[in-house]
Amino acid sequence: MKATLKKVRNVYGITEYKLSNGLRVLYKRDTTLPIAAVCVTFHVGSRNEATGHTGATHILEHLLFKDSENYTKAKGNSITDHLEWMGALMNATTWLDRTNYFEVLPKERVGEALAMEADRMRGSLFNDADLVSEMTVVRNEFERSRNNPYEILDEAVTATAFTTHPYRIPTIGLKEDIEGATAAKLREFYDQFYWPNNATLAVFGDVSPKDFEKLVVKHFGAIPHLLHEIPIMTTTEPTQTESRSCEIRKPAGVSIATLTYKAPRATDIDFVPVHVLATILAGGFSSRLQKKIVDKGLAAEIHSSVFPLFDPGTMSFTATIGKNVEPKRVLDSMRREMRTIAQKGILAAELTRARERILSQIADERDGIFNEIRSVSESIAAGDWTLGYAFEERLIHLKVSDIHRAAKKYLNTTQETSGILVDTLSIPSATI
Repeated sequence: MKATLKKVRNVYGITEYKLSNGLRVLYKRDTTLPIAAVCVTFHVGSRNEATGHTGATHILEHLLFKDSENYTKAKGNSITDHLEWMGALMNATTWLDRTNYFEVLPKERVGEALAMEADRMRGSLFNDADLVSEMTVVRNEFERSRNNPYEILDEAVTATAFTTHPYRIPTIGLKEDIEGATAAKLREFYDQFYWPNNATLAVFGDVSPKDFEKLVVKHFGAIPHLLHEIPIMTTTEPTQTESRSCEIRKPAGVSIATLTYKAPRATDIDFVPVHVLATILAGGFSSRLQKKIVDKGLAAEIHSSVFPLFDPGTMSFTATIGKNVEPKRVLDSMRREMRTIAQKGILAAELTRARERILSQIADERDGIFNEIRSVSESIAAGDWTLGYAFEERLIHLKVSDIHRAAKKYLNTTQETSGILVDTLSIPSATI
């Protein structure tokens, strides 16, 4: 049966299609520069990894740059070499809800990029030798994360905040699982998730609609879809009913304190006000925690994070502790500000500043088709490719009362997890 590409909708300047094998396809014409950006987002990340197989998605990210059926080192056209020969800038990243592979290249080469992405979607030929060659790189990445005190504390806090959900495991995986990986195990994982009906292809740039449609059908249309259902991750995190905490003591060169609260999934109506709430509390020099903690010398810096995830995640506030300051004092000061904003709400001026800051960040993140296509990939992973654009619309219409409601709902001590990393290098040896 001949493959067909059907239009689904056109919104935010992007046309969505569905290929007959289940592949979702996004297309945006942009003639500003004679280039094109291609991104394949697989709907699989560390969230989908089973116990004993953590880190599989990240290792596969590396292996999918190895030989495939039509692109091999022996033929002199390995995937990396071929992309570089075309003048492409390329990379891939793995995270909680997705893996993406992307490149930006001259518009005349977009067909070759699509041919290559289609080939490695189901034709990757990785084996034990390929795995051995990449394990040095993967181990080095793992060891670098062990030397970053912020990552160490973040992982400890996350593992404390989540008791059952796979978000509690870092994307890079657990050391024993990484070292126990085999090509056979990874092939089984690849055959479960890496299919057109579990992926979204995006093509942005100076490519005509006619050429785009022809190339997508030509290169992806013959790929079969998975005959059985893609495995679904069904684990849900139980409601947190009491505060939790963790503490790490090690020579780190810096002491850190983190306060974390549960946050809604990206598709939840509360996600936008929670994101703005985090910005008001710890986004820039005019934020509340900057004034209460950093400006008063309790911390050297403060930042917040709220990621758009497929499942409920966290809203975190991390402070680099000032010299000779007790971490508990910083946490207590942070908690007081959380209680104040939950009880009294915010000022209209705070919402205006936060909105302008976030809109500037969005503009920067979408500057150029390369950045925009990667931004869309994050929305794809969170469950709806339109999320990033809808976020902007909701942000513009947000009210002070929306922020106050979110503060009362989510800045709740029963949903709080705190973490401290104490730098033992700064403590006299007699007191350790």
